Amino acid sequence: MNNERTKNSVRNIIVGIVRRVVEILFPFIVRTIFIKSLGEEYLGLGGLYSSILQVLNIADLGIANAIIASMYKPIAENDTVKVSALMNMYKKAYRTIGFVILSVGIIILPFIDKFISGSPPENINIYILWILYLVNTVIGYLLFMHKISLINAHQRNDIIDGIATICRVMINFLQIFIVVWLKNMYLYVILTTIYIIIYNFWCSYECDKRYPQYTCNGNLDKETSGKIKKEVSALALQKIGKTISNSLDSIVISAFLGLTVVAIYGNYNYVISAITTFTSLIYVAIQASIGNSTAVETKDKNYEDFKVLFLWGMWLVGWCSICFMCLFQDFMILWLGEDLLFHISIVLTLVLRFFFEQIRRTVTAYKDAIGMWRVDKWKPIVGCLVNLFLNVILVKKIGVAGVAISTIISCVCIELPWETHVLFKFYFLKSEIKYYLKMLLYIFEAGILGVITYMICNILPFYGFQAIVIKLVICCLVPNILFVLINHRNPSYKKGLEMLKKAFRLLTSNS
Repeated sequence: MNNERTKNSVRNIIVGIVRRVVEILFPFIVRTIFIKSLGEEYLGLGGLYSSILQVLNIADLGIANAIIASMYKPIAENDTVKVSALMNMYKKAYRTIGFVILSVGIIILPFIDKFISGSPPENINIYILWILYLVNTVIGYLLFMHKISLINAHQRNDIIDGIATICRVMINFLQIFIVVWLKNMYLYVILTTIYIIIYNFWCSYECDKRYPQYTCNGNLDKETSGKIKKEVSALALQKIGKTISNSLDSIVISAFLGLTVVAIYGNYNYVISAITTFTSLIYVAIQASIGNSTAVETKDKNYEDFKVLFLWGMWLVGWCSICFMCLFQDFMILWLGEDLLFHISIVLTLVLRFFFEQIRRTVTAYKDAIGMWRVDKWKPIVGCLVNLFLNVILVKKIGVAGVAISTIISCVCIELPWETHVLFKFYFLKSEIKYYLKMLLYIFEAGILGVITYMICNILPFYGFQAIVIKLVICCLVPNILFVLINHRNPSYKKGLEMLKKAFRLLTSNS
């Protein structure tokens, strides 16, 4: 069982990397052409609509997480009847949610212009465009999300990632054609709808072929149903707080600073989000494996695995942050020019926001796998309110940097310590003091290595593409070599290295 979990995790990571490369590279090309062909305001409008729709997505209340977490144990026990009942519940709930989002989206249609500071782009009907974006959001709920989640619960994210990769490539080629030759934003958005439809039907076919024993029928017993309802009530608060916090930035920037600043912010955020997909990939790929492990292994075994994942996760995030600071400005100048550049001080706040949000991922991965949502259900709401309050104040005083600083304060002072405390208190049954000491040590290490690497990169007399290549080589060598030298005696480092070797041996074997 342990070998199968490891093999599935690594396979998910490898296929997931391919998907993320495609989902970064092709949209990057499309985004670049979009800016050159249609302009920053069109891009800013699309970013604003996406942020508003993320807020509407809170209607799903985190049902998916609750039901998927409930699937791990019955799948491990081959309880076909219970899994089928869970799928049935999921299908009904999601289709109801889809209609709720559609209704709310139509209700706010007459007021959509209130979210835009200044005049919208010419030659575009903001109301028609809103309907198209709304349809993109709703259609996934109405199709086969319940089958996609079943594949996830079986630790086979690689199947879904493979399908998404092929569909993404086809649609992005068509979007490039639409933007370059037709310059039609409506058709551009409609192609996204086509992508979602093809993706859902293909995943449904694969699910039926691989897991024919499961059908959407039956009802859950009162105990399981009651447990899920309690978890969903907690997840609703989690979802509301997290979604609003994530969407808040673009909405606040649009309302106070305008669509052009939204577009520039979106360009930086696009690059950060692209890298975040890779750091998140590890946790997404092993989520089902963690859930399986927490269901069948001891707490001590899971705690040792937790420490390994935490060390390697901290380093990955630290290294990505170092690369951001050393390469970001050169890349943005080469990509879009100096006119669409933020000051380095704003870049620093964006990188710090990325760093502190991502170092929480090990804790949240275990909490989600265990289904531990009720114990800190008010955390995201409190964090969101603090973030909103500080956003409105700081964006007026220091602009975009204030938006990032608001998120950092909310994350470090409220969300990170709160979720850490409940995981250690209610699952690991240990004090989190040693964990915090390790965290501070790893942050210090990343900071020192970051300063050294940044200073080396800044003394180079190179510019443009040549500078990016040389700095990238420095970022790959200097901090990673120093990290190995510092941590090569760390038991978590050694164990992690052995786990990686074992995983690749399993992946390349016939076992």
